[in-house]
Amino acid sequence: MLQTGPRLGPGARLAARLSAGTRLALDLMPLAPAAVFVRAALVAVENPALRIVTPEGAQGLHPLFDPEGVAAAGDSLVAHVLRQIETLRLTAREKIVALALTEALEPTGWLGVEVAVLARACGVAAQEMEVVLHRLQQLEPSGLFARTLAECLRIQAIDAGELTPAMEAVLEGLPRIAEGDAIGVARDSGLPPDAIERAVRKIRTFNPKPGLVFTAPMPVTSPPDVIARRGAGGWRAERHPATPRFERRKDMGDPVAARLWAQALARRADLGLMIADQMVQRQSTFLDGTGDMRPLTSQELAQATGLHVSTVNRIVKGTVMATPARTAPLRHWMARPLRAEGGASTAAARHRLGRLLSDPGTAGLSDAALTQMLEGEGIRIARRTVAKYRLALMGRRK
Repeated sequence: MLQTGPRLGPGARLAARLSAGTRLALDLMPLAPAAVFVRAALVAVENPALRIVTPEGAQGLHPLFDPEGVAAAGDSLVAHVLRQIETLRLTAREKIVALALTEALEPTGWLGVEVAVLARACGVAAQEMEVVLHRLQQLEPSGLFARTLAECLRIQAIDAGELTPAMEAVLEGLPRIAEGDAIGVARDSGLPPDAIERAVRKIRTFNPKPGLVFTAPMPVTSPPDVIARRGAGGWRAERHPATPRFERRKDMGDPVAARLWAQALARRADLGLMIADQMVQRQSTFLDGTGDMRPLTSQELAQATGLHVSTVNRIVKGTVMATPARTAPLRHWMARPLRAEGGASTAAARHRLGRLLSDPGTAGLSDAALTQMLEGEGIRIARRTVAKYRLALMGRRK
């Protein structure tokens, strides 16, 4: 029989068999907490059957898109921006996009992520995010939400009514201006040198990092998914107390779609907690500060939880865990073994080698000598690997 339709590969055939809820859960797993909640908040705007619920006692860690807003010091950059966003008369959807952009702000006032990347993570069109970004770039102090130095200065030039042809030429030739080649910029633009000089003098009065005028630290605007705690029985992972929940309302909107989202969000949270709990138990000595990070792979976590390796990889990419030492995605606490037969992890080997290189008594030893010392401590490692790690560690200290 002649096949008229396209032939599907194994991955496409698997996706076709998955339920809509499973596909949605898989899509959400590798996303950072902020992106997950932004997506859910955008759905909740269109479908009132899905409701965001902030846990009691979560003051200071509300996500920006939470109805109650973020708790931030009054003189912080984020608090200042949030007050101005309220005056822009944005639609509910535009406000969520604006808050997602606000969460991506760096202390300098610049946007810390590419618009296309942020839009893709939040599930909105890049053009839609660009439109909202343009509105935010009109906030005070002028220059906020810029993506480059030239854009930051251009925003301020427009605000000051100084975007003349000479200013345009200076902005386009900023690297040459920095090298002192104002004459070359004037020659190539066909403008008088004195006009270029006036534009240069004016641009030097602008603030290239407008966010730094705010003295309060940037608030924590999105809580991690889980938190590692040490109790009487050892290290365990718990849901972060400030993480919002998503509930369904049966008397409004589309309850079927809301149930799909609520189940997908719950599945992401449950699997993230399961993987995190396995991790902290295996890395307990590292979390205690009494040992190195032990080898831990996706395959090992998959065997321990009964999940597929691809699912584990998705979860460790997106789920964020807070520990006393740092807050980072789960994959930070994973380390490959140096050799197929096991032994120390790559992280442990690098850590121990770094200690040796910082010791004046061993820093000058050859790669072969360092290899012998590490093997004497039970870290089986090739000399060429020591050389590679040594080069990377020394380069980082320069």
